[in-house]
Formats: sequence, C-alpha cells, structure tokens
Amino acid sequence: MQIKIRDIYNYIDGIAPYDNQMEWDNSGLMTGSMDDAVSSVMLSLDCTNSVIEQAADMGCGLIINHHPLIFHPAKSVDRGTPLYNAVRKNISVLCAHTNLDAADDGVNTVLCRILGIENRSPLFAEGKSILRMGEVTETSAAEFAEFVADKLNNSVKYFDSGRPVKKVAVCGGAGGEYTPLVFEAGCDTFVTGEAHHHEFLLAENLGLNLISAGHYATENPVISFLKDKVEENFPNLKVYIAETENPYKTII
Repeated sequence: MQIKIRDIYNYIDGIAPYDNQMEWDNSGLMTGSMDDAVSSVMLSLDCTNSVIEQAADMGCGLIINHHPLIFHPAKSVDRGTPLYNAVRKNISVLCAHTNLDAADDGVNTVLCRILGIENRSPLFAEGKSILRMGEVTETSAAEFAEFVADKLNNSVKYFDSGRPVKKVAVCGGAGGEYTPLVFEAGCDTFVTGEAHHHEFLLAENLGLNLISAGHYATENPVISFLKDKVEENFPNLKVYIAETENPYKTII
C-alpha cells in the first residue's frame, strides 16, 4: 500500500494539530502535493540546502522539518535557495512548527523530559498551550544552569535572581517574550532557547531566574522523538534524520 504525503500530514495533525499553530505561523505543506507517494522521508529542524542534498542522496521524496521553509510570502524564488532546490529536486517539504511546540508530546514536553521536570502542565500564550511548566528537585540557579548546559550539550547564558529553582517553565526556541507570563504563572525559573538583553533586565526586575540555552539546542531533541513516532505508525516507511550541527559557534 502506497504511503502518501496526505497520510503523513494527517498523522502529524493527529499528534500536533495544525489548527493549534500560532496565527503568524506557516506550518503545513510548503512544496509538493498531498497526493504524492513517498517511500522514505528525512527529518530535520531546518530545511537547508545541506538537508535537501542529503534527502536527494537518500532518495527521500519528503522532508519533515520544524521551521517553515516559507515563513513570509515569497516575491521571488532565487536560484540556489532552499525553496528553489527543493522544487527543482522534486522534494516535498512538510513543516510542523508551533503546532509541534504546543503538542502534548511536542518540543517543550520533550525538553521537560530531558531536564527532569515533573508534574508538568501547559502554560498558555496567545490562547495556545505553547509552554510547559513543572517541578524539579530544589537547587540553585547556577547549579541548574550548569545542569541544563550539560543535558543539552550547549553553552548557556543565565540570570540568577537568588531564588532557589523549584518551579520551572520551558519554551524551546525564541521564547524570551514570555518572561512576564512565566513570572505571572508563579514560576521561579524560565528556560528558553533565546532571550534578548531587555528580557534579561526584565527577569532581574521581576526576580526570575532566566536561562537562555540556545535555539537549536532546545528544539532539536524533538526530531529524534518524532522519528520514533513516524516509524511506529508507518513501519514500511524509511525514516532518516539529517546530519546537522548547531549553527552557533561559541568561543570562551
């Protein structure tokens, strides 16, 4: 029995409903047709030219990735861009972005598991269950920041408010804007991928521990989880994870 992109889309929609994406998001099918049949797929956080080349080499007709290949309306499709190359190589691209962030077993739930956050519950932003919060064994902000860095294998930046770490909220990717929301929810600590300078200042004013652990590092773990889910539901489908690296390099 042929597996069509529509089948894979419907499965992802079942575990991470596309209706739950943020209004500004563009999750869904970027290139190709829902009626295209595929026998192998490649998963990645981002659809880069390198990922497209890997997919072509492995004979994958579909790339499933987190960040939308088309985020803003495209006024042109320039030669050499990922969008151009995906179409040229006849590779379909399906994206699951903020709907996967909000999913019960999505980006932020996976992040909670890695960081040992228990008694988890959703924290709503803009009407969507984007963030997750829960509890950890009490520790200091410095110790917890070091723990996060070790678990995610990435350097972190953090502000230590002096409060012990007990109730933690997480938001993979660029979640610094939710700093006030996390404080209002009664959390003492917020772990996100990216936070701006003014958001660290806000955390200082609020008395909230804030840990910025890297966009790639906080989101990429969901890819392995998604691979397992897709393989479980489509046992005849070959599923690969693209070889990627954190695009941010750190000099200490």
